Amino acid sequence: MTHPIDGKTDRLIVGVDVGGTKTALVVTDADERLVGERTVATEQGRLGEQIVALLRAAVEEAEAGGARVDAIGIALPGQVDSESGRVRLAVNLGAPELPLAELIEREVGRPCFVEHDARAAAIWLYQRDRDGPQGPTTPAASLAYLSVGTGISAGVVVDGRPLYGVGGFAGEVGHVVADPEGPICACGLRGCLEAVAAGPAIARQADEAVAAGRSTSLVTGSTAADVFRAGSAGDAVAAEITGRVANHLARAIRALVLTLGVKRIIIGGGVAAAGDALLEPIHGRLAGERASSPLVEAAFDGTTVEILAPTWEAGARGAAVIARQRIGQLQREGVGDRK
Repeated sequence: MTHPIDGKTDRLIVGVDVGGTKTALVVTDADERLVGERTVATEQGRLGEQIVALLRAAVEEAEAGGARVDAIGIALPGQVDSESGRVRLAVNLGAPELPLAELIEREVGRPCFVEHDARAAAIWLYQRDRDGPQGPTTPAASLAYLSVGTGISAGVVVDGRPLYGVGGFAGEVGHVVADPEGPICACGLRGCLEAVAAGPAIARQADEAVAAGRSTSLVTGSTAADVFRAGSAGDAVAAEITGRVANHLARAIRALVLTLGVKRIIIGGGVAAAGDALLEPIHGRLAGERASSPLVEAAFDGTTVEILAPTWEAGARGAAVIARQRIGQLQREGVGDRK
């Protein structure tokens, strides 16, 4: 692990965030402090087996140091039933359906709780602000975490409560059509936001420009973050791509603010590695919309849009927070360990 597990901490929670390209694992103690972490490439062809192996190794390492893992939380995309622990329609993971909690409890022997990845991240961000050294802040009561990585989705907290919606589909903004003439999305529709503005979509547009022989510093295989940095540095082709993407993401942010009344937007996921090169063009598009519309200006008054570096592993941290809350609730109700 990047940070070895502290064997002096005896009641631990493991949180895992399964993404389309990487899987992140964190271990936290009773004070929510990070005491261990690991990141591996996601193996979509053996997703269940990989998660089991990763968790077994983490539990064994913790217990070899004299600690106890109380529960496991897993965050991942798709239609997540947090009660049953089943995941459906995780189109970016190649997993049509997976009884994940049942699998982990049987193979790893620890209570397991499953949540949507963006929602888990939003829950952790809300708790971090609520319980942080500065105390509660007004924006934290209403926020949206917009994850832009292999896919795009939003986790939303309104008035201190995470938003689920019927069937758990609240926040699936990545499958709202952004360009009716755009490419086919993994979900089956044409021109979804995810198909034109997620990490693979940005990289695809860069590869297409290179293959067409356009004059650019980009090369075949450039990442989304590479494209944003090149655009910020003055590459005209990269700036053309990032301008389109920034427009799409700014519209999605405007929709979140206008429909849900959130006052804080945090952009995370792998594409957030671009940092200011991603944030500045989005801010520019939003500033233009605010200047053109008194309604948008009023809605955005006091609203912040910021970047959360992917190294924070918000999804995994959120999964750990949820697992600690759920196992604590079960123990208070006299259920004890769920195995």
